[in-house]
Amino acid sequence: MKTRSTRPRRSHALGACNTCRRRHVRCDQKRPVCRTCRNLGVACEGFSNEVRWMQNGDDDSDKSGDQNGTRRHLYTEKSREFMSTSLSSNLLCGSISASLAEIDSKTRDPDHPPVGDLVVGPFGVLDFAPDASKDMKQQPEDEVALNSEPTNAPCSPPPTAPHSGMPHEAQIELPTLVNDTPSHIDDFLHWSDILGLSPEQPGFVQPSMLGFDMYLNPDPVQEPFAVAAIPPAQGNAAMITPPQAANEMASTFLDAAALSDGPFLFRHYNESVVPQMVIMPLGDKSPWRILNLAAAMATYNDLTILGSQKISHARLANLYGLLACSAVHLSSSQNLVGSADYWQQASHQMFEQGRDHMQRSLKYETRDPKRAKYKDQLMAICCLIQYTVMSGNHQHSRSFMINAEYILRVRGLLKHRISQKSRLLHHVYTWLRLVGESTYVLHDYSPSRSFIEALYSNFQRGSSDTNSDESNPRLDDFLRLEAHDADSDLNINEAKDAKTGLRDIHLQDSRCFGDTLYKQVYGIPETWLSLLSQTTRLANVMETFRIAQASTENTSLEAWETLHRRSVRLENLVCSCDLTATKDPSKPHRHILRAFDSALVIFFYRRIRRVHPAILAAHVDSVISSLSDFTAALPPDERTGPGAAWPVFIAGCEALTTARRETILHWVDNAIASCGPAGFSSAREIMVSLWQQHDEHLKTNRGAPMPTWTTFIQERHIWPLLC
Repeated sequence: MKTRSTRPRRSHALGACNTCRRRHVRCDQKRPVCRTCRNLGVACEGFSNEVRWMQNGDDDSDKSGDQNGTRRHLYTEKSREFMSTSLSSNLLCGSISASLAEIDSKTRDPDHPPVGDLVVGPFGVLDFAPDASKDMKQQPEDEVALNSEPTNAPCSPPPTAPHSGMPHEAQIELPTLVNDTPSHIDDFLHWSDILGLSPEQPGFVQPSMLGFDMYLNPDPVQEPFAVAAIPPAQGNAAMITPPQAANEMASTFLDAAALSDGPFLFRHYNESVVPQMVIMPLGDKSPWRILNLAAAMATYNDLTILGSQKISHARLANLYGLLACSAVHLSSSQNLVGSADYWQQASHQMFEQGRDHMQRSLKYETRDPKRAKYKDQLMAICCLIQYTVMSGNHQHSRSFMINAEYILRVRGLLKHRISQKSRLLHHVYTWLRLVGESTYVLHDYSPSRSFIEALYSNFQRGSSDTNSDESNPRLDDFLRLEAHDADSDLNINEAKDAKTGLRDIHLQDSRCFGDTLYKQVYGIPETWLSLLSQTTRLANVMETFRIAQASTENTSLEAWETLHRRSVRLENLVCSCDLTATKDPSKPHRHILRAFDSALVIFFYRRIRRVHPAILAAHVDSVISSLSDFTAALPPDERTGPGAAWPVFIAGCEALTTARRETILHWVDNAIASCGPAGFSSAREIMVSLWQQHDEHLKTNRGAPMPTWTTFIQERHIWPLLC
């Protein structure tokens, strides 16, 4: 079936036979019997009279013929001649241009403003000035009203902003988060009965960008994915028609997109921002440059140069998200062009516009009839996630990541063939989600219903899981373990099949996949990311098990042995897997891989084994030396990306000596001075505060458990997003 863009336009030809005309099909007009009727085996009823042209004069030669094919004239020939003569005689000098010029001069004359209707030639221009007599009648009433008001009251409503988030006709209140804290956003993922995302589910509606109150419905009988209705008084009619709303939205934001800073922000994004979104220098083939930047510049050209009105909300969300990333980087850059406050305010406004477009895209463009491209939606939401990473605006990161997974599961993973560009976007999402999820310890670790069921089955594969597929996908909350036979998913030396490798978006299966692109995108092997995913997932499950064990829940010894056996196997893989192998050890890649390898070992023993920081001193030294060698091996014009903040944070939180702390702070301060993302600053603040707690603990109460970054984050209710 041809798509709408490639379907040829149907040509309407006159002279079809009566049969084809009655059946509303295309006729090839072959006489005496058309080929269409002959091929269909129907009787051709012949051809009627052709459309006739107007006759000159009073020619009555065709009056005797059949009149079925002629059209009825609205005016007689004499009436048409009279109207033409009347119009031409009333024109100034017989010219339309002269009459229009006279109208223009009279309406622009400040000394003699027009009163009433302005009539020049056959044209009449209405005068919308208020009637003088009406003003005289209302003047006493207005004076009384003004005298009764206080002197400091404004006489007119304040002007509205020129670039609002919505068109004037659609100024309605969109659904927002019930609570913007990261832990509250994650609460709905513990509801095992509403994690199904089957499109065939009754009442299924895709979630809007910010309407997460639909997930937090305490009544399981009601439909969990029903979008909250907007009161009619707020003008929800404008939201019911996506095409009209999209056109109005594009025209409203035309001025915002046509800022003179647009080309400068694109250039700064290409030259300074993109190199910092990757961990190590990998050349110019970055998804942020070949996908996001190219799409944003095409959208910018459509808005400003071509003036197009048919631009999807997904493309606009990517445009404003990218400009917001560039502006927020400028606000913290040393080589600042303009004031920091200006760029900070501009980045916030662009992000709000991009977030609004993303919300509308998820609500209207996920399904037909105005479905946006899958790559445009995933590209835009990944760009908005990257903005929250760079700006430290983490209250929106969780909702963006969950909506990105929703788009990926209900649209991307259901495709029979996943394109190369889609795979690149999948890799970007996986990196953001896995590295971000590793430091997210604000879950509600209370045992859920699904966890209790897994606990009773000793975390073994059930009979209902044997035929599981992607027809009923579920949102992944990293609070459950997928049961495999004898932990086969941890056999990293075995190979995954193509279907499993392309659809394992969270790398729950640690086996090798030969067609992976993580080294090309981030320079990090897929095995490292899969071990990070397995460690995060197992740590969350074991934390829930400890809470269930401390409560009145009946925890079996077999379930604990299953988790312990898996942790031992994962420990052997984390400690023994050689992740630093590279063909050219002279390049800085080897050093950064060794830093990530050592940091993963620290992360495992902190989250799962809960060891004392003194035991991890050697691994902390390995991270420090590896990062120092990496910085020394970099060319002078290269800058490290925010991804390097993860090993610094994981190792720095375990540093107990003054020398190690000073070295880590020196490296972090240099990173902040060079690129200034919020991840380094938040990591520095947490490490300094945690070091103070370590020193107080070693002086006062050495027998109590040592404070860790996990307990510090849970107490402060923060989320260090270091991806």
